[in-house]
Amino acid sequence: MPLGVAVLIGLSAQALSFDGPIGVQSFADPRNPPPYRILDERESAQAARGAAVFATQWTAAGSTDRAGRVGLGPLFNANSCEACHSNLAAAAQQRPTPVGLVIQLDAPSAAGREPDGDPVYGHVINTYALLGVQAEGFVSIRYTEIEGHYYPDGMRWRMRAPHYDLGLKRGPLAPTTLIKPRLAPALFGLGLLEAVPETVISEGASEAPVGAGRPGKAAWQVRQGARVLGRFGWQAESVSVRDQATKAFAREMGLTSAERASDDCTGAEADCLAQLSGGSPEVSAELVDAVVAFVRTRAVPRAPAAADADPAGARLFAATGCAACHRPRLPVVLPGAAGSQARAAIAPYTDLRLHDLGPEMADENALGIKAASKWRTAPLWGLGYRTRVQGHAAFLHDGRARSAEEAILWHFGEAGHARSKFVDLGPRARETLLHWLETL
Repeated sequence: MPLGVAVLIGLSAQALSFDGPIGVQSFADPRNPPPYRILDERESAQAARGAAVFATQWTAAGSTDRAGRVGLGPLFNANSCEACHSNLAAAAQQRPTPVGLVIQLDAPSAAGREPDGDPVYGHVINTYALLGVQAEGFVSIRYTEIEGHYYPDGMRWRMRAPHYDLGLKRGPLAPTTLIKPRLAPALFGLGLLEAVPETVISEGASEAPVGAGRPGKAAWQVRQGARVLGRFGWQAESVSVRDQATKAFAREMGLTSAERASDDCTGAEADCLAQLSGGSPEVSAELVDAVVAFVRTRAVPRAPAAADADPAGARLFAATGCAACHRPRLPVVLPGAAGSQARAAIAPYTDLRLHDLGPEMADENALGIKAASKWRTAPLWGLGYRTRVQGHAAFLHDGRARSAEEAILWHFGEAGHARSKFVDLGPRARETLLHWLETL
């Protein structure tokens, strides 16, 4: 019996012992991402409905009813989930600004508490608005090439640093507002990441070599008086697939839900507050359930070059220290039959913990002062698919890196030791490691 089938039919945990990771499938049709397991009839119908909602272009309140999918805005960045997460993949490089790049805004807050947004602009700078409402601004990016850097063998490397023009239409940001450019991430395998036990993330020992820096921290947050673990988003600010989805609905599409009863209009935006509502909530619990079911069950795409994986690349990945944070394997606990649990393993190449990667990638506030920024280790699974199939892939939280190589070169702080090890590799070893990454 294939491994994935054994998991999904729900054998008990006591009966299972997995040697290989699960969750990877071939994406024969990128427009129809497959589930990581076989779904029953009810699950298939729910996921199909979720896929339809994911692709739906929402319309303004008062529009002709489209199966309840009205209420867009009044301020928004996109009118569908698909607009930023095309085929569930991360946003790609585009000029002048990637469609899937948003500028998030945070006010300083106590550690672990969900931060407020800017008093005028809210949590996100919304670049689109309905008729009669003023958009909050525009976002354009220019890049500065960082010159004069070479590997020890004389080969030159390339890096670029982004600079943002926000084109604000409603006055300045509060001086202490943190400006956070964020590229829409890939949504592959989120349900499997959600199934990693909390203890694995919060108590997992670091495998980092001596001198590699601190092992990072679990992203504990306080929500409604309870302590919960963040594991999604560039800084693990979302605690579940549902949390991530409803936050995006509210802040980037202006759509309310039971979990997020307010959109991103602020008290300073009277034109926004005066607009019609599309309902209370605008995204029903049934539609949220469907989107979450769709995203939660999607597989990770198998890389076109997976069959060419060179074990030497994996050894170099470990020897440089990359595997200390990009952990090759994590356990998952999945629901089984009759309330039982099935245990398996996945290969996401992340520890789902937060790490300080130095001031080079830190966010800045409106005064241009850098803030201490910690980043969740980004999963590397699906990297080969994005590199070989998506085209013009962008990497890191703001898309500044145009390749996996450039992304590695931006790793400082806790990852500085691994970065130095990579830089010191000879050209053949460097090529072997980078090619191996394209097989993930």
